[in-house]
Amino acid sequence: MITLIKTEFQKIKRYHILLIGMIGMTCSPLLQFLSQLIINEELRDPHYNFAALIKNTIWGNTQIFMPVLFTLTAGYLINREHTDDTLKNILTVPVSYRRFLCGKLLSVGILSVLFGIYSLIVAAVTSVLAHLPDIRFAVFMRALPQMAVLSVCVYIVVLPIITFCSRKPGLFMTGSVVSFLAGYCVLFFKQGLLRNIYPFSAALTVIGFDTSDYAGTAQKGSMPLALLSLAAILLISAILILTAEAPKGALPPHKSSRRSVTRQRESARSPAKR
Repeated sequence: MITLIKTEFQKIKRYHILLIGMIGMTCSPLLQFLSQLIINEELRDPHYNFAALIKNTIWGNTQIFMPVLFTLTAGYLINREHTDDTLKNILTVPVSYRRFLCGKLLSVGILSVLFGIYSLIVAAVTSVLAHLPDIRFAVFMRALPQMAVLSVCVYIVVLPIITFCSRKPGLFMTGSVVSFLAGYCVLFFKQGLLRNIYPFSAALTVIGFDTSDYAGTAQKGSMPLALLSLAAILLISAILILTAEAPKGALPPHKSSRRSVTRQRESARSPAKR
């Protein structure tokens, strides 16, 4: 599996999807900062500082950027094996389709964490260039594990969408739209059981993020219910992976089975016996 992951990262370096992902994660903190510049002075936060920009970046990542970019990146990398017609060669190594899929998904999972950390670094650089107040290393280090865990949680949430869309070439664009809509809907679950178990709300609950200023929630999320929700998503993903099969066009030519080889040998020997 480690060899598969190393191979995937060698491929990722050659694809433009890596640059697209970095641009997308750059947009998150930049747009959050620019929004403070273009809104009316009456609505502008006079105490907007480094910590506030990080909080806004976490919210923007969860609601829009991470769901879309994670799904798009994973879907593109899987779909590329179909468009380049390389899946047949991979499956003859021999590597089973499920093992191939797990390698892809684990690679994108690692990349997702790196994307999250990268967006935090961009937020820090933006704060320095914009001379935001209260720029402290302690604030950055406190946000670093938050962003890393958030990346993992959001990736878990979109994992069933990625896995399902991998069953048909070209379906990953539709999956990206579904992930966008699912992330945006976090605004509509403000209280009660749905607020606690909705996957994207659960991801924010796990990192201890206060959503009251963003979604208007009146109460904190339940950590046990949040973990239970993410565990259920992981179970669904595992089922989808275990039941996944390579598309018919991607299957390599069937090798002769041992039975057929044995029969050929027996038929070759039978004239000699006669």
